[in-house]
Amino acid sequence: DAVMGPVEEFSPVGYNEAKPGKNFIKVGVGALAKPVESAYSSYKLYQIVNPGKWKIKEKADQVQFTHTLTDADYSYEYSKTVQLTKGKSEMTITHSLKNKGQKTIETEVYDHNFLVIDKQPAGTGYIVKFPVDVTGSGKGFGDIVQIQGKQMTFLRDLIASESIYCAGLQGFSKDPKDYDLKVENIKSGAGVRITCDQPLLKLVFWCCPTTVCPEPYIQIKVEPGQEFTWKISYNYYTFDIQK
Repeated sequence: DAVMGPVEEFSPVGYNEAKPGKNFIKVGVGALAKPVESAYSSYKLYQIVNPGKWKIKEKADQVQFTHTLTDADYSYEYSKTVQLTKGKSEMTITHSLKNKGQKTIETEVYDHNFLVIDKQPAGTGYIVKFPVDVTGSGKGFGDIVQIQGKQMTFLRDLIASESIYCAGLQGFSKDPKDYDLKVENIKSGAGVRITCDQPLLKLVFWCCPTTVCPEPYIQIKVEPGQEFTWKISYNYYTFDIQK
């Protein structure tokens, strides 16, 4: 199996309406067969009935992935271009989703953002910064990490098999300017800023000993014949280490 560019996942489309044995879709995967089950699960394998077609175009500074699906209920053309910005320490991911079918496509998409800075393990070397005051609770909160105002800090390093999870940090508005996250390593003096031109639907946070993972979601709704676009930017920077 191949991963087409930085890892993103869309929620299923048409799953609730589909009867067992019929199709639902996942953008970037294709049409899947719905089995007899009580609810959809992101952690199981579904039979791919129609994988669609992938095209990949490479240039010196970018790679473009295009997935085209033509199915009975839903059809689309999805394009994702991963590009390095000339003269900047920046990577952008530009997306477009064209609805070529007869039904509205409504879905959510998020980025895993499995960040590792200078091979440093997750723990007291990291700080996560937000543009607004946030709150959050869940596994590891208050024990391994804490939030104070606009930043999250680690109280200790994670040990083997430990993980942190929050289903949604609170405090963000629907203004795209709130989609503005920074993950910094204060031991190496390097960080990354992640921004997007769409508002946050929610921000999930996950972490294990090897990676720090803010997972921002956005909402997508595309009527037949319409196109939805969004762009995510990753700006990499350095700073002086405080002693």
